[in-house]
Amino acid sequence: MRVTVSAVLVLLAGAALAACTPPAPRGSFSVPPAPCTDVVLVTARGSSQEVDSDETRSVHRRFREALTAQAPGRSVRILELGDLDGNAEADPGGYPAYGFDRILGVDLTSDPVNDFAVTGGYNESRRVGSAEVAAVIDQVTTACPDARLVVVGTSMGADAVAQGLPNVPDEQLDRIDALHLFGDPRFMVGPWARAPRAWIPSGHGLLGVRTPYVPTAIAPRTVSWCGEFDGTCTAQWHMSIFQLLPFCEQLRQFAWCSTRHVDYDFWAHESAMAEAVGAVVRRAGWQPAT
Repeated sequence: MRVTVSAVLVLLAGAALAACTPPAPRGSFSVPPAPCTDVVLVTARGSSQEVDSDETRSVHRRFREALTAQAPGRSVRILELGDLDGNAEADPGGYPAYGFDRILGVDLTSDPVNDFAVTGGYNESRRVGSAEVAAVIDQVTTACPDARLVVVGTSMGADAVAQGLPNVPDEQLDRIDALHLFGDPRFMVGPWARAPRAWIPSGHGLLGVRTPYVPTAIAPRTVSWCGEFDGTCTAQWHMSIFQLLPFCEQLRQFAWCSTRHVDYDFWAHESAMAEAVGAVVRRAGWQPAT
């Protein structure tokens, strides 16, 4: 994997002061019983975000709006990793979405293909999310055999769900009508890319290549969004300085205030969720709204 020399030095400096990363506690990842719905939306938030964050609520709201517009009368259940009961409180042992203060740490069990040994906290948080998404998909497809699925991940959540999907059987992957990733730190240029005007000189995100990017069985139904000024998915870490600008709400006409790592709700969520619902309608064979 290739990353910038400066990024590696920062990570190594932090790791030198960090202890080995202990395994995060893991719950049962149990989806609470509920009546089956026409669609189940599974989402994974980014690092440092609390459950039921503004960005997560934006995804949920846009999905509901698109479903109402394209398939009126159809029902949806939303499951957020780390808050499967939907009470806006983190589940014990659920996907923790660790923040930067816990990302660094020595990972003695790191995968040499898909991990950096010095980002142990990140790796462990992502591993929990990967295990949880696979467990949730298994439970939903078993309990509700007619439900359609859409999976959405943001930042670390994008990496977590994408790395968890290879552990999902192909017959369950076929139930996922759309996979949408936002600001993936392992973004890769490919047919799934939605990266208008973004310059990605290495062809991948800040954390390098994920192998495979997504399983072959779901690649044609995958969309990966990368903003022009998102230093995480473009691997241009210096662009992260734009996230610190305090006045961007008033300067949305400029790309450096509207296409950062924190701006997907501004420019991508509405069209992404409309596209996801459109995929559900087509694959389910539902009569589209006129």
